[in-house]
Amino acid sequence: MNKVYQLLVSILIFSLVLGGCGSSSTTATTESGQTEAATTEAVAEKTFKDTLTIAHWEEPATLDPQYSNMISWFIVEKNIFNGLLDYVNDEYVPVLATSWENLDDTHIRFHLRDDVTFQNGEPMTAADVYFTLKRATESPKSASSYKTLDIENTKIVDDYTIDVALTMPDEAFFNTLSSGRGYIVSQKAVEEMGEAEFARNPVGTGPYMVSEWVSGTEIKLTAFEGYYAGVAQTPNVIYKFIPEASNRAIELETGDVDVALNIAANDVERVREMENADIVMVPSYRYTTLTMSMQDEILQDKRVREALVYAIDKSLLVDVVYGDTADVLNGVMPTNAIGYKEMTPTEYDPEKAKALLAEAGYADGLTLDFQVDPGSEYLDIAEIVQSMWQDVGVTANIITMDRPSYLAQGYNYQISVRAGNANHPSNILIIYDSAFGDRIQPNDAYIDNALNEFRQIYDDAKRKEVLDALQDYIWDIKYTIPLAHTKTIYGVSNNVENFVPDPLGLVDWSQVTVTE
Repeated sequence: MNKVYQLLVSILIFSLVLGGCGSSSTTATTESGQTEAATTEAVAEKTFKDTLTIAHWEEPATLDPQYSNMISWFIVEKNIFNGLLDYVNDEYVPVLATSWENLDDTHIRFHLRDDVTFQNGEPMTAADVYFTLKRATESPKSASSYKTLDIENTKIVDDYTIDVALTMPDEAFFNTLSSGRGYIVSQKAVEEMGEAEFARNPVGTGPYMVSEWVSGTEIKLTAFEGYYAGVAQTPNVIYKFIPEASNRAIELETGDVDVALNIAANDVERVREMENADIVMVPSYRYTTLTMSMQDEILQDKRVREALVYAIDKSLLVDVVYGDTADVLNGVMPTNAIGYKEMTPTEYDPEKAKALLAEAGYADGLTLDFQVDPGSEYLDIAEIVQSMWQDVGVTANIITMDRPSYLAQGYNYQISVRAGNANHPSNILIIYDSAFGDRIQPNDAYIDNALNEFRQIYDDAKRKEVLDALQDYIWDIKYTIPLAHTKTIYGVSNNVENFVPDPLGLVDWSQVTVTE
């Protein structure tokens, strides 16, 4: 065992000892003798702030949903727009659509609400839905998600009914509509403002609308008085852009923000010890994995890939990097994703790794390039894996560079850390599709065919059969090394009420209040 690895083990043991010495947390409760009159009086004395301030880790490049591709952007857009439907508690629920029915395998009729107004005062109709879907097929950011939409044969039946056509059966289409790229925009606003202006001053049907955007600093939202579901409880929401995780925690502690998003694992205990705030943590759809390029001659040998898996102590890695903010991932999808199948954990066995490497012709070791996007989490993972691989004779050269710069310099991926964030198998497993390209580039006909077949099956039992077999295959072929299923972590002030966390971070702030 090398010195770095020994140090990691020592750090883990030391943190566990300290964790056992900490004081237990307390929960404020109402005394049993409190009278109903006293309780009512206490509620009546509450005063509420007119502004909810949120520490966000990243400023959106746009607030146009069909031109967005980052969860951090959709977090803001969530409160400006609505989609036809949403995915809640493992089912699709109506939002701007009141209901829908499959006319056949490739045609879906949506019935729309007739009481919805855009933030520019225009009524929302089927024409806006058609316009949104059409631009989704044309935008380079969303076209791949809408590749099965047959916009030419999609027809407006009347102002509040639209028949959506598909080029092939696609069960995942409902998931696409429930995502951020399915948010409905105002046709009139886009055409009058132009796309560039619309991206900065979007017009949706949601509970809030943009009132001010100070680049590099904050976005301020103001409650939309005409919101069909009722005016938001707190009149204003401010997203302050604070990229550094520790600074978001500081802002929460000082009371300058009411909620801090994306709390880092190493800041969790700090927030838990705050008198004015606490941690809210829920399973996310985010997971981290190591990718291996199938265009690389060394990694095309399955024995090498298996050796790299056996050489990683995943339990130790997850404990050191994430603590209790993640779990070891024994599968190829997040554990709460639709159709997740748990696999038999891969044992940590350095000797087996060495034997496989020797069998593959690398008894004297080998060297691999390990590309890592900037960010402490990714670098922490890479350094730990680098240390563990060194124990079996594999040298990993860590290259810290963002993806665009890396690709612009003509580098080809060998090993990389990747974070995925999706809840539907078609969107999660698309990284293994030959057409997706990116880091793995498997060119695997079995995976391509299975993914295509899976999307076209509406029968749940048949879909499960295909999906289970596909997950078994991907787990066995080892194009990737799944590591951790992480949690979504919020730092929340004790003054915040009615906060409902979301696995993706897409919180609806319209019912949240903040006491003085």
